[in-house]
Amino acid sequence: YDMKKSKIAWIVGMVFALVLSLSGSVYAGFYFESEQSTVGVPGQSPGKKLIKTYLTDNFSRTEQDDSITIMDYKTMTSYELNPDNKTYTRNDMTKLQGMGEMKGASEAQMQRIAKQMADSISIVRTDETKTIAGYDCRKYDVQFMMATGVYWVTKDIKGYDELRKLTLDMAKAFDKNPMMKQMNMMAIMAQMDGFPVKTIMNVMGGRIITTVKNVEEKSLDSALFEVPKGYALVQNQ
Repeated sequence: YDMKKSKIAWIVGMVFALVLSLSGSVYAGFYFESEQSTVGVPGQSPGKKLIKTYLTDNFSRTEQDDSITIMDYKTMTSYELNPDNKTYTRNDMTKLQGMGEMKGASEAQMQRIAKQMADSISIVRTDETKTIAGYDCRKYDVQFMMATGVYWVTKDIKGYDELRKLTLDMAKAFDKNPMMKQMNMMAIMAQMDGFPVKTIMNVMGGRIITTVKNVEEKSLDSALFEVPKGYALVQNQ
């Protein structure tokens, strides 16, 4: 059970999943806000929270509760920031992260597990449509290992073609990771041919509902994708 719990926590993190140039410059990109509601999922705090996401062609930043994740897709490095104590950790995204029970596993074992995870993915387009948060959406039924649910996706977003290009470019970056090459969440989303406005996932007896409130195509300050001055690097346990 502990292995399953750890694996699900890692998967949920990757799903929501979704990492340094001169300060003061700006990047063309997207900003969106989502509301996430979690009930009864092992390893996840119950309740609602606001998730803020910033995307460019080389970086992403996700803010939720008291944590910030920055991903640099050029160097395949991620940074987990803790604003409360001004510390951060640094991870190599080309290596498997977040699944402690697999420490010491051979590359062949990791590849085999990755393939099993990839083979468990099922995405089925339906004819059901509805308007969510002002967007015309289509429903997809999704199954992923121990998680099942639905994705409501849309193309009815200003700058959708550019947003799709960004996610596909990020998906290619994960080819360097032996696990994510097999089960890349961004590549999976691309199969739906739309941006997910609302997702409802049933995970280990619980449920996670995420709804995008707004999406903006805008210029983003490069400082968003840098570790702030004064933060101390701490080693991962």
